[in-house]
Amino acid sequence: MEQCCRWRFTTLFVVCLVLLATLPSTSVAGQPRAGGTMRFVLEGEPPTLDPHWTTATVVMTVGSHWLETLFTQGAKYEIIPDLAESHTLSNDLRVYDIALRTGVLFHNGKEMTSADVVASLNRWGQVSSDGKSLFRNVDKVEAVDKYKVRITLKVGSVVVPAYLTWTGRAFIYPKEVVDEVGTKGPVKTYIGTGPFQFVEHKPDRHIRLKRFEKYAARTDMPNGFGGKKVAYFDEILMIPVPEQAQRVTMVQTGELDFSDWISPDAYDRLKADPQVTTLVVKPKEWIIGVFNKKKGIFTNKTMRQAVQAALSMKPVMTNAVGRPEFYRLDPSIIFRESVWWTDVGKELYDQGNPEKAKRLMREAGYKGETIRWICTKEYEWMYQSAVIGAQQLKDVGFNVDLQVMDWASVVQRRTNPDAYEMFTTGQGMPADAAQFVSLACGYPGWTCFPELDDLLLKFASTAKFDDRYKIWKQIQTFFYENAVNVKMGDFFTLRIHKNYVKGYTNMNLAFLWNTWFEK
Repeated sequence: MEQCCRWRFTTLFVVCLVLLATLPSTSVAGQPRAGGTMRFVLEGEPPTLDPHWTTATVVMTVGSHWLETLFTQGAKYEIIPDLAESHTLSNDLRVYDIALRTGVLFHNGKEMTSADVVASLNRWGQVSSDGKSLFRNVDKVEAVDKYKVRITLKVGSVVVPAYLTWTGRAFIYPKEVVDEVGTKGPVKTYIGTGPFQFVEHKPDRHIRLKRFEKYAARTDMPNGFGGKKVAYFDEILMIPVPEQAQRVTMVQTGELDFSDWISPDAYDRLKADPQVTTLVVKPKEWIIGVFNKKKGIFTNKTMRQAVQAALSMKPVMTNAVGRPEFYRLDPSIIFRESVWWTDVGKELYDQGNPEKAKRLMREAGYKGETIRWICTKEYEWMYQSAVIGAQQLKDVGFNVDLQVMDWASVVQRRTNPDAYEMFTTGQGMPADAAQFVSLACGYPGWTCFPELDDLLLKFASTAKFDDRYKIWKQIQTFFYENAVNVKMGDFFTLRIHKNYVKGYTNMNLAFLWNTWFEK
């Protein structure tokens, strides 16, 4: 088998990813110092601590500190190695040989080998929505030797490393942990290779992590989510605080050190606080209404189109976010900052056309069936967008039952096709556009369209950017013409931390390595 040079496709991956400018870190005064307990706010209680098992952001935030992936993203969201040392790709784009870093220890003291990686990836391919998407095209994953893993595809693809990043949730566990649980449920033994290790989880109180003293850091410079990671804090306490106002108060009073997911309404007040640093995360996510397309009225395309026609997005986003500096209306299902941005299908975005909606409802044969729209107040933007969206649907004649619950319940319920008709969530930026989780058949809502699957497979197996871009436009056209789901708008979020927190790098997911206290 002919092998190309290492990192032959690095340039391609860089082009294919988000070209966001590196956001500045907070001011750095003095030299980094070790010590202290970081008290970090979680936006809610995690439904599980196993990132293979859920797409919930809160689980990713926790998991990225004690778990790692073969690849990750640098400061400009480019693909870089993490647990991998390097990789090669065959000329037909079907065979990836991934060389692992040696001397990487799990938190139980065992060295990571190819056996752990193979077991983890095979489980991930069965239980994770991203894993299922990739594994539709995977022939086999095997250990070549102790430190080399081979992934053989059915059809050539350039996006495998993108799937094997933290955004794809392809975290690596010890083989024995995987064998213990299999695919029957979430992992219960929390052992990874990250700079912090799991200590305890007291639900609704805290998750405690501590510095892993034998952590095998990379030797290259810190780079976004990758490069050299240093755990300066003795411990991290991740504390769920669902109420945003309470998060603000607790940081301002010094009860907590750092909080994500702060309401933009507090922006002016917090900027004026001399003890607090404010950070805008732009872009963060876009708000999406996900249809249950497996069972119920939204298996009918015309019914979905009626919802799409009814919604006017400015009132939705204004109610969800408030300040116009923290949202934008944009038809693209990938952020404007990405090379994949396109406005195809824009005529079907933000229609706000009640008469068209009513006509489509009649054509679909709507008879007043209840639409159970589930959401949570733990993410205020989810709730507030759903409130206005539900009212707009009621105004055109839909019978909407807006059901508000904790986020863990939303995550659990949305996997049951008998339990809802719509749910609200956020769609972030994947490492590659081919990874769009809301377009995956295995993701709740069940976007299972053979034509779309074919387009996504073709997109992933095409090497040239211009050719890929044409296919991406076809994908977005399909999204709107079939009312696959409903995009509301892009939104940006606010983070805050005390001024004594130093070295923090502001990216789309909060992480706390390479960060320290100056006090």
